[in-house]
Amino acid sequence: MSRTAISQETCYCLEYSEGRREIDKLKEISYITIFTALALGLGYLLSYIPNFELVSSTVFLAGVLFGLRSGTLVGILTYLIFGLLNPMGMSPLPLLMAQIIVGILIGSFGGLCHKKRWNKAHIILPIGVFITLLSDILTTSAGFLFFPTKNSFLVYFILGLPFVIWHVFTQGIIYGFILTPTIQKIQKRRFDAINLNKHNVL
Repeated sequence: MSRTAISQETCYCLEYSEGRREIDKLKEISYITIFTALALGLGYLLSYIPNFELVSSTVFLAGVLFGLRSGTLVGILTYLIFGLLNPMGMSPLPLLMAQIIVGILIGSFGGLCHKKRWNKAHIILPIGVFITLLSDILTTSAGFLFFPTKNSFLVYFILGLPFVIWHVFTQGIIYGFILTPTIQKIQKRRFDAINLNKHNVL
């Protein structure tokens, strides 16, 4: 093969590689947009039901399916927009910051499951419970800034405890018995599609 032919082939490979990267970027932007919109839609739909939500599980699912970066970005955008445009009123700045941190943590845990290929209920359920408990601690702690004394914050915390328990319980069910089968089905379809493409190429 001549040097010219090799050079042309190298150029074609580089162009193909650049093209693939551009397509992958567009896909990632699409996934982030779709899952952010889905999380927000579910958030607004269920906003009047106390401590029952599908926002966190949707953000977590984005991380599981598309990785750490996508999951984290979905978490940041979702909690930022929902905090600013909450039907109950805009979140105060300390609470908004806590909510954004929660979004980052949820997306990151989803990304961790993506990296480790974790998709079993005995792993997903405890992670969901831990995330929910940690989220409630962070957002409740942000409320400390709005109370002048420790006693008033303690009353606020105790009154909110039943809602925290309910939130942790419902999210455990969602993560363990709804989200886990969903993840397994999507991953199986992806695996089947990859195998089918390989078969068609061969």
